[in-house]
Amino acid sequence: MHEQLMTKSGILVVLGLAVACAAAVGLHKSVDPPVVVAAKVRRLGRVSTAWHTHAGSVALDVVGGPRLWRYHAGIERPIASVTKIMTANLVLTHPGIYPWHRVMTITQAEVLNDRRGLLKADSEVPLRLGQQVAVGDLLEALMLPSADDGAWVLADNYPAGSTAFMRAMNQRAMSLGMRHTHFVDPDGVYHLGYSTADDLMKLIRADMKIAAFWRLVRTKAANTAFGKLTNLNQLLWTYRGAVGIKTGWTPWAGSCLAFAATRRIAGHSITLQGVVLGEPSFGPMFQDVTQILNTGFQSLHYQVLLPKGGIVAEARVQGGILAGRARETFVVSRTLGDFATAAEAHLVLRWLPHKNRDYRAGQVVAYAGYQEPGWRTVWVPVVATRTISLAWWNRI
Repeated sequence: MHEQLMTKSGILVVLGLAVACAAAVGLHKSVDPPVVVAAKVRRLGRVSTAWHTHAGSVALDVVGGPRLWRYHAGIERPIASVTKIMTANLVLTHPGIYPWHRVMTITQAEVLNDRRGLLKADSEVPLRLGQQVAVGDLLEALMLPSADDGAWVLADNYPAGSTAFMRAMNQRAMSLGMRHTHFVDPDGVYHLGYSTADDLMKLIRADMKIAAFWRLVRTKAANTAFGKLTNLNQLLWTYRGAVGIKTGWTPWAGSCLAFAATRRIAGHSITLQGVVLGEPSFGPMFQDVTQILNTGFQSLHYQVLLPKGGIVAEARVQGGILAGRARETFVVSRTLGDFATAAEAHLVLRWLPHKNRDYRAGQVVAYAGYQEPGWRTVWVPVVATRTISLAWWNRI
């Protein structure tokens, strides 16, 4: 009996020592749920922007971001050879009909380019009767020197011909939500075709997702079956980061340009894309677009909302040697910031499931982001700053 009592006493002593040791090394009873301490709403310091243009209509957006400027962007008007963006869209999205190396034979009608009484518009390759031309060459003629005759060759070789091609152009416009657009030809020469700057932005967004289109509009010059072709878009030579897209001019439409350019701002690659319609003259149009792009990039003021290591939340630690004083802090592992184009940004947290609420230093416990209208939310890992271990008996 005495030995049994001694054994029990020993067990009690050992358990007591274990508890004391656990407290000494920092084992804890529990950790309270995290409480967010970072600013949930941040006011943004917007840059005052003075926009100016000679165009009749303007639209300017950040790709993947907000609208920056609209000027008469909903007015329906002729768009000249900017129409060829839709022509290229149909060709590039129908590779079964228009494989890049498919060869087409030029007919007499295409050589004359007589459409609706408009003989040989000023943009042509030109074509020769019986000439064998690949789809790729025709697309480069379409998008670089803006060949009207090349547009008609592509349309004529659509199943059921150019009339069906134009019908498909309008069907594609409707599918893209271009409710104020109507195409009557594949080249934009005839003045009864129309669109708006806002509608054309929808088309540009769709086209710029096509890798072949992206390569075409960035091409300054190309050697083709027609010889060396040069892009009419002067921005490719004069504006840093210019992506190109498409020029246009007719007496009814004035000078037109769909454009895009990319720059790095605060370590982020930002692309602006836009449209100007109804510019009074072709050469000065590029100067006008240059100052529109410059103003757009200057308006994108990057603001740090929470620096790397900034505290997002805290949790009080219960029990243990530091009871009532210990806190677990949770910080962002990368800087959280955004471009100040709205009045404010809102903090959003996505907490990961966590049963026992003990933590390891560096453990990802959540993802945080500031949401700003028009921008995609950038999610940054939130990590624990220290190791907090619960005693084994608090895990049961």
